[in-house]
Amino acid sequence: MHKRVLVLSSLVLVVSLLLAGCGQRITAEQIVAKMRETAESTVDAHAVVKVDMSAMGVDMAVTAEVWEKSPNSVRAEVIDASQPELKGMTLVTDGQQAWFYDPAHNQVEVGVAGKMDMPLPQELLTSMQGVIQQVLDASNVELVGEEAVAGHDAYKLTFSPKEGSTQQIFPGNGIATVWVDQERWITLKATYEASSLGQGTIEVLSYELNPGVPDSRFHLEIPEGAKVFEVQAEEPVPLTLDEARTQAAAEGYSLLVPSYVPEGATLIEVFKTGGTIILRYDHSPQVSFTVMQGYELPEGYELSHLSLLGEPQETTVRGQQATVIAEEASGNTFLYWTENGAAMAVAGSISLEEAIRVAESLQ
Repeated sequence: MHKRVLVLSSLVLVVSLLLAGCGQRITAEQIVAKMRETAESTVDAHAVVKVDMSAMGVDMAVTAEVWEKSPNSVRAEVIDASQPELKGMTLVTDGQQAWFYDPAHNQVEVGVAGKMDMPLPQELLTSMQGVIQQVLDASNVELVGEEAVAGHDAYKLTFSPKEGSTQQIFPGNGIATVWVDQERWITLKATYEASSLGQGTIEVLSYELNPGVPDSRFHLEIPEGAKVFEVQAEEPVPLTLDEARTQAAAEGYSLLVPSYVPEGATLIEVFKTGGTIILRYDHSPQVSFTVMQGYELPEGYELSHLSLLGEPQETTVRGQQATVIAEEASGNTFLYWTENGAAMAVAGSISLEEAIRVAESLQ
């Protein structure tokens, strides 16, 4: 799964719990039951939230205004960001169609809701309640104490994956922590931490429950002069390694597989999206990364998008000039080059040194 999807999966728990509530503090089970009730009774919501994250090569802070209406209408507008280019970015979906407005390039992408490959931070600000049930069913929940958050008394809960759960909502075996307002049962703050992926925090700066958000809020008026692009997203196709090799050969190149991976890392998934074959490695407490190759990388990996995440640098890999965006403090790396006409990349929660070592071992 490529980096942006992994980042999304790392933080979707945090976002999905944003406007969930809880109940009596007697037991964690009673709290979970009340969370479900509140999720079901929330028709619409309006909030201003701040997201801070360092995960899978992404290090950013974003403040956004978000509207949501059941069952699946969302609008998210970035009002401040650590990268100035992100300010003003807007995602709107009415559940059927989605619009993404990029003011830096004065362009709008339009596509089918749920199928568009959105850049960050829009991925982090959608589906606030859509996966709550999934999260609760796959979680061990513990009430660990009480703390004040932003001047409000709050219960502190931790969520961790149930043993044997097949739900893929706790990547890297991470733990989510939420602080819930004791008076109105609103999540005031939530964090997600996974050693192999990074961490993220979302904090509610203001909120309204059931304010009566009009349907018109979930339609984007195209800004004057903006270029409009129709997006046709392709579903990832799961493959075996042998099938991936056969498809690569049919397209005129040889699939390269690393003979070296960091200790504990295991190939857990192979799939194709668009013209790219992706090998995903995980199950190591230190690293989680993908190896991508094809005649084009997935949408969103253009340097114009990636440069928002850090300053591109030049290096040499396998005798080829390569571009690297590395965050040494968090150990996240994106390494890109071309070889024999194919685009190649190693990306994820992996140091630059190890990413180069993986790349050099490809055969």
